[in-house]
Amino acid sequence: MRVGVGIIFFDDAKGLQRCLNSIASHVDLIIAIDGRFKEFEECYDVSRDGSKEVVESYSNARYYCFPNLTEIEKRNKYLELANSYGLDFLLVLDSDEYVKIDYPLFRSNLEAIFFKNECLGKSSSPEVYAVKMYDRQFEKPHNVIERHNERLLYKPGCLRYSSIHSNLVDINDASRNFTTAKYTAEIEGITLYNDDSLRSTEYVLKSIKYQRYLFGSERLERKRIVGYETLKYK
Repeated sequence: MRVGVGIIFFDDAKGLQRCLNSIASHVDLIIAIDGRFKEFEECYDVSRDGSKEVVESYSNARYYCFPNLTEIEKRNKYLELANSYGLDFLLVLDSDEYVKIDYPLFRSNLEAIFFKNECLGKSSSPEVYAVKMYDRQFEKPHNVIERHNERLLYKPGCLRYSSIHSNLVDINDASRNFTTAKYTAEIEGITLYNDDSLRSTEYVLKSIKYQRYLFGSERLERKRIVGYETLKYK
């Protein structure tokens, strides 16, 4: 059973260091994808702040660079790579997030999922699991939102993001999509924390502008797939 992490980032060395410190010792592989997001306000395409060196300091991390892609295109890169590396599980993280983990419980839960599907002959049928998350927003730093987000993917090589950046689809059965509240179950033993306090104010403001563009560009597809036009939190 092989467990990995998929992370996309751009110019976020401090956040990456915190993120990878929290998870590297608990997984087999980290797939880290650098590159400016399409429509993100910056004049260069590859991180300049030492982010690459942070990734390469971890022996189980692999650095890739795919600049000027959309959010969906960048996320699909680590799903494609997860397939080539033969990963059974992929934890999806952003560089402004970090993990607190009860490793024995988390590992036990992954093994139960893995062996259940092996016994049922469903080892190629992907599933999406929700992880508890505490989200601290830049605009309201004292307002921490508790929620579950679809971040743990079983058989990630059989999944792709489609139409909106949170919509996962089974590549072998397009009718199986895993949007908000359609995940398989909630997984225990791991908690995510979102906190952009390590970023400069200038960078955070650019990020907010990009997020507004992203949700705006996905507005109609989100309404078609999820049933409403926008989400306040990513």
